[in-house]
Amino acid sequence: MLPAQSHAELRDGNYFQAISANDPIAKELWYSVGAKKYVIGVTSAMRGIDYPYVADKSIIFYGARVDANAQPMPEAIATIPPGATRLLLRFTKLSSPDDRGLRYRVDSFKDDSRTFPFGSFHFINTSTQHVKINLAGTAAVLAPGGVSNILSEPPERGDVSIQISVASNETDNSAPMYTNGWSHRSDLRTLVLLTEQANGCIKPLRYRQTEPSN
Repeated sequence: MLPAQSHAELRDGNYFQAISANDPIAKELWYSVGAKKYVIGVTSAMRGIDYPYVADKSIIFYGARVDANAQPMPEAIATIPPGATRLLLRFTKLSSPDDRGLRYRVDSFKDDSRTFPFGSFHFINTSTQHVKINLAGTAAVLAPGGVSNILSEPPERGDVSIQISVASNETDNSAPMYTNGWSHRSDLRTLVLLTEQANGCIKPLRYRQTEPSN
């Protein structure tokens, strides 16, 4: 399966892009910046377009529901990590509303190019396990919630090698549960979410961006 890819605009200011972990979101959610209302479109296939946001603690998304006073009810809330400018938001539609009445869970990831440059792979461990990665000879162990950015020189031919395994500690040499070759270029940056399957295996989800041409 090919990774999802989009073209990055990387404009100055506060912007987010969005992906879906399950169902697409087609004109179901909206948020506002000042007096302007933005309706978002989100798919699981690739990143969405740039949407502006106000630097605050969170972004609140609404839908069609209203309360007894005809005020819109929140459907999703994205927390803004401290110091972030660009964000990638991952929406997961819930089978039933959570204890706050929200119908979507939103995971917020920093997407700033200064810490996630083109030519690199940015790994985020969303699983409950320690995960060991080895990308073209560069190894790292990520604790749950851990992040690792690896700047990789594109090979003259072929792909960069990747091995992923569950690790009990930093010296664990368990056999990899995922081995593959990933395409790579110096004008690409690839976000890799390390997700946990029901059987405990780790599945990498890749989202690529192409550097804009000047």
